[in-house]
Amino acid sequence: MAEEYAEDGIHVGHVIVDGAIAGDKIFNRFPSASREESLISIEAIVNAFAFLYGQPTRGWSFEFDARTSRVKR
Repeated sequence: MAEEYAEDGIHVGHVIVDGAIAGDKIFNRFPSASREESLISIEAIVNAFAFLYGQPTRGWSFEFDARTSRVKR
């Protein structure tokens, strides 16, 4: 899709959110497992999409992985 639509100025990206998101669904369903430092912040995901959106056409990224810095154990 990225190649097909690039000539029309459409930026297609593949975004991977690798982990649980720090939101109401997790906090309500899993209160004991929802240590905030182990969850991906919603603000970080928004910042990633804003970064992709704001890229100049001569330097597009096509894939982005969002995850926490915490090692899974």
